[in-house]
Amino acid sequence: MSTELPRVDELAPVRPPEPTSWTRPLRWAAAAYLLLCGVVALATNVLFETRSAIERSLLASNPQLGGDQLQASVALGLAFAWVTVAVIVVGAVVLALASYRGWRWAFWADLVVLAIGAIQVVTNALALTSAATQVQPPVAVAADLVLSVVALALLVWFVLAVTRYGPWAMRRPGAG
Repeated sequence: MSTELPRVDELAPVRPPEPTSWTRPLRWAAAAYLLLCGVVALATNVLFETRSAIERSLLASNPQLGGDQLQASVALGLAFAWVTVAVIVVGAVVLALASYRGWRWAFWADLVVLAIGAIQVVTNALALTSAATQVQPPVAVAADLVLSVVALALLVWFVLAVTRYGPWAMRRPGAG
């Protein structure tokens, strides 16, 4: 029994995956969704994450806050909101570009983002029922709910694409 490895010129050439009719629409839909999420996050933060809105929300959830403690909580909430939205916007732009380019790692990262977005269907629906403790008005929460439903639909499409073809709906070479 020989333990020699085959020579490189004897190996079958590795063929790249072949695109399907789902490949380009899937990439573009993911990129568009991510960019839209970044724009919505930035817009809602600019419009609704104000000092007075955060103060109102804090007082609604804990009426015993007062004076310096309230102002410190408001300042911390405002800073946290801006850092969070900056990370979301940068992450969305990078992931949208990677999705548009069809990078394999971006498919799996998109799948995670879409799963998180799909879970938000429940949290956004619950947030609409308790508007008094929300920093954002009901219309902004409803917009997030719509984005969550879109994420759920895209998640289903992603799962169908990966099970039927592979990441980014790219057909494996030699597959029917």
